[in-house]
Amino acid sequence: MAETTPDQGEHTPEESEPNPEHIMQVATGVWGTKVLGAAVDLELFTLLGGGELRATEIERELDLHPRATRDFLDTLVSLGFLERDDDGDGPRYRNTPETAAFLNKDDPRYIGGAIDIFNQQIYDVWSGLEDSLQTGEPQGVIDETGDPLWEEMYDDPIELEAFAEGMAGLSKGNFVAFAEQFEFSEYDSMTDVGGALADLSRIVARRESHLSITTTDLPEVTELARERIRADGLEDRIDAVSSDYNTDPIPDADLVTASLILHQENLETKRTLMEKFYDAVNPGGTFVAIDHIIDDERKANTMGLMMSLNMLVYYGDAFDYTGQQFVSWAEEAGFEDVQVQHLNGPTSMGIAHKR
Repeated sequence: MAETTPDQGEHTPEESEPNPEHIMQVATGVWGTKVLGAAVDLELFTLLGGGELRATEIERELDLHPRATRDFLDTLVSLGFLERDDDGDGPRYRNTPETAAFLNKDDPRYIGGAIDIFNQQIYDVWSGLEDSLQTGEPQGVIDETGDPLWEEMYDDPIELEAFAEGMAGLSKGNFVAFAEQFEFSEYDSMTDVGGALADLSRIVARRESHLSITTTDLPEVTELARERIRADGLEDRIDAVSSDYNTDPIPDADLVTASLILHQENLETKRTLMEKFYDAVNPGGTFVAIDHIIDDERKANTMGLMMSLNMLVYYGDAFDYTGQQFVSWAEEAGFEDVQVQHLNGPTSMGIAHKR
């Protein structure tokens, strides 16, 4: 009989050995993200939009190597992105309700553009996280100018459109939730600041026929927004205006919104923008910031905290913020009855009223 040390095999649950599973899940998280990114890039979920297919059919349609097919598809099953019906050597795969809704290009809720950005760009920038942690300097900059990396995209219309679609993908679910939760009946006009492809404006316009809506962004993006507004037949409802919110006046309205704007600025600019938002809101109106607002205890909203690190590696002094910080800046600007309400997933809306 083998000898044992005292207490071996007699640990209570409270005394059990630490488990490294969570550490390994996070450490290998890039693997899962790359698998998902490859599935989006290959348009697997769009292919499965027509119904389930056998592994051999997917292999043929996507030109996969036989060595890779089953590992690839079964990993997506294990990660919860596909469902599988076993049938010997010919299993059939189909989308989950979530991937059918959000990763099928033929669905208007498609957010795959955001996955493309994570898959193709962010990893290179985040490889310099250690440097940013020690220096506070951004990594996502153009070597020759020191400007943010995304500004290079303005020279390439195709790349710019793909980037704008990706950013829209980050927010479509939030915009739908906002349109469903917010009470618009008290407002006649709305300005969406930094509205990109006018997704928020178009979603709201289709639901709230009484609203006159303006969306603003830089000239190159505004033209893309106008194309989408025309395609939706909303030209008489939405006015797309070329404007830089940092240097130009913000068109006034009863309701002013800004999604993922404040988090990409430093403290001084955040406060300046809050003053500009206040000036743009008509008396009796409201300002709404849609963002990954961090919980005041800074423990629960992991996405918000990681997005703040993302702002560090891209911009240096930009950061995501807590609800308490939003309330403070809004009140400093003159707003009253300021509150933060959960919106969707890791996203909340900061709501500030003007007397």
